This record gives sequence, structure tokens and C-alpha cells, in this order.
Amino acid sequence: MTEKVAIVTASGKGIGEAIARELKERGYKLALMSTSDASIKLAKELGGIGFQGSVTEAADMKRLVDGTLERFGRIDAVANNSGRHASIMQKHGLAGRGMLESKMLSYDPDFETNLLDLPNSVWHDVLDLLVLNVVQMCRLVTDQMIRQGGGAIVNISGMESVQPRMVYPTGPVRLVLHGITKIYADRYGRHNIRMNNVLPGIIENAQMDPEEMRLSIPMNRKGTLSEVAKTVAFLLSEDAGYITGQNILVDGALNRGL
Repeated sequence: MTEKVAIVTASGKGIGEAIARELKERGYKLALMSTSDASIKLAKELGGIGFQGSVTEAADMKRLVDGTLERFGRIDAVANNSGRHASIMQKHGLAGRGMLESKMLSYDPDFETNLLDLPNSVWHDVLDLLVLNVVQMCRLVTDQMIRQGGGAIVNISGMESVQPRMVYPTGPVRLVLHGITKIYADRYGRHNIRMNNVLPGIIENAQMDPEEMRLSIPMNRKGTLSEVAKTVAFLLSEDAGYITGQNILVDGALNRGL
């Protein structure tokens, strides 16, 4: 039986690291990349290969894919993670969200960030980080997956895409990713290539006190990195063989829309 090979980006910590560890447990060979050398260290621990680079740099993405094919000869699965885009806000001197409060997750009239104050450079950076990274990866791996007879791609999106909130002012950009995912699924389903999005809610690395969680999240707790990773692994597996073009919330029922 051929061992499956997975690429995981932004895999040095957080959700990306959790996905890498889960896929290793399920028998995948791994190719990992992050902006720090953490993915190189993790890959060494997990018996894979690691690269230092950014999902916003086409040359880094090509180096990752080419290196994966050179080492393993195939690519069966891709988890497109881009890390937290709070770094973009910080880069442009804009305040982060800090400790989450329940009102921020519904309607907060006192929230100070004005959508119209965000410069165009923020929007361009967010588009590069959250959407064009996926487009670039697909350009690099799709032909290989067609030659192999199929493959699966999961993109890490976010809950704020389906319920926009002022605390995540650039979140609606992820809706572009959702549209691209549906078009990609339509076009490449005939080649047995699937693409889905996972939308994490408030995960364990977020700052939120227990009472605020009780007021916001029906399950009364934050999600775990492992729960997100297991959802991604399921969608990449043959068990999800008839699921494509979908947006899967992992949010403990926080979002109110249907």
C-alpha cells in the first residue's frame, strides 16, 4: 500500500502543528513549512521534511512543493493553513483584539476599530495571506494530483467569514476563499480532487475568561487544537470521499446563522 503524503503550511505551532501531528498519527509522510524554523524542527521529530518560508511568497511555495515531490514522489493531501492574520494588523500598527468578551462576538457598539480606517495595504496583505496562498498552492499541486488519480485539500478559514464581526474587521475576505473553494470543487471533482474549508471558532489559544465563554458559546468551552486537527484529517481522508466544496464550522455552536 502506497504511503500517503501531506503538505501542511504554517505548521510551526498552533493549528498547523496540531494538524501535522494528527496526520502523522494516521500514517502520512509530512512536508511542513512555516515562517520560522519551528516546522523544520517538527518535521525532524515526525520523520518528515521541513522548510522555512512564507505562504505569501510564490518562490517559497514552489520550493515546498518541489521538495516534497523530490523526497516523496507524490502529494495526496494539503492543509492550507496561514496562521493568524493578527500579525498583519500589528505590522500596520493596529491594535489586536486582546481578551475576548461576549459582546465582541455579537455586537459591540464601543469597538474602536473603524473599518474605513484600514488602509488598502492591510486588505492587500490579508488577501495574500488568506486567499492567494491557496490559489498559489493549487497551481502547484493540482496537475500532480490529477496524474495520481486524485487528492484532497483543506483550507483553514475562520468563523468570522460566515458571521462578520467588528472584532475581526478583515474576516469577510475569507468569503472570497469560500467562493474559490466551490469553483475549484466544481472544476476538479471529475479528477477525484476534493477541496473543503474548516472554520475554527474560539480555540484554546484564544484569551477568554470562563464567564464570557458561558455567555457566548453554547458548549461553554473553547475548542481544542486537536478537535480542529481531527476535523481536517477526516476531510482529507477517504472517509470524507463524497464531501467537497463545503465550509465546516468547528465552533461549539457559537455562530448563530444556518
